[in-house]
Amino acid sequence: MTEDLDRLAHRVAELNAAVGEVRGTSYSPDGSVHIEVDIYGAITHLRLNEFAMEHGPERFAELIVDCHDRAHAAAVIDARSAYESVRAQQDSRGIR
Repeated sequence: MTEDLDRLAHRVAELNAAVGEVRGTSYSPDGSVHIEVDIYGAITHLRLNEFAMEHGPERFAELIVDCHDRAHAAAVIDARSAYESVRAQQDSRGIR
């Protein structure tokens, strides 16, 4: 039983590590906003060009929200792929 729990803990740790490393990125169409987020949507990097607020604060906020949404969607897709890859590796090694 302890061996089963150890295997399960190892499998979960591998999956968490793979998914935890995933980042999604997005740029605004005008290049003024670049954002990187983790799988949970937390911003891990944000770069703003000096002209980011050129069209006012409302448009600036829309750019950030849009970039964040697209980056998070990309992170979710990449996390699913990472999860499936690790699971396939585990299955091929006979880890259940």
